[in-house]
Amino acid sequence: MLLVGVSYKLIPMFTLSEVQSKRRTLSSILLLNVGLAGSFVTILLRSPWKLAFALLVIVALTIYGWELRAILRVRNRRVLDWGVKMFLVAVALFAPLSVLAVVLSWPGLPMNAFTGQLENLYGFIAFMGIVTLAIVGMLYKVIPFLVWFATYSGHIGLAQVPSLSDLYSERVQVAGFWFFVTGLATTGAGIIFGNELAARVGGSLIALSLVALAINLGKMSFHFFKPKLKPFAAHAKATKGQP
Repeated sequence: MLLVGVSYKLIPMFTLSEVQSKRRTLSSILLLNVGLAGSFVTILLRSPWKLAFALLVIVALTIYGWELRAILRVRNRRVLDWGVKMFLVAVALFAPLSVLAVVLSWPGLPMNAFTGQLENLYGFIAFMGIVTLAIVGMLYKVIPFLVWFATYSGHIGLAQVPSLSDLYSERVQVAGFWFFVTGLATTGAGIIFGNELAARVGGSLIALSLVALAINLGKMSFHFFKPKLKPFAAHAKATKGQP
């Protein structure tokens, strides 16, 4: 619900687009709410009806993906930056998560060690793969804007100010993204195969991705405390030689 609600507002804003179908938007939100409520009750009661509500959630997410694709097709900002790309990769992980949801909701599924590993994988993809990656992607959109607005908006027309992309390193951002997705895949393999080494290596890669995020957050904060302003060329010439 968090990602669906946020993306219906932020994706159109950051890609210069707009919601294409209010019917699809409303349908996805209503079906998702009903599916979540039903899943909560049926999982709590261990009811075989949990598969039906899991499928209802998947239908809601399918409609959501349909609308998100429609929003992106008519966007005016054709080139997607890495913040939006990271968010969309997180959304794409709903696909494997939905497959796991069907398997884990299947009536009569034996409760054994392998089922427990699948449950762990489900939780890992949901919280680390989808929620965490989506938040990191949006942080790269929201924080630079807030820092830039607070620091440089009052200097527009008076001096040269950096662009939003100048507030952090895109190379560090891209490196952090690949550390994250590689760590996610490696840890997921470690979970499903019960391989402790793979889980540790994957966790270390994810930690490196968070180090990359911390580096860029530090670069953004530096602009807030020590703005980088340059005088316009004409102004610099006019004042050259003055005491």
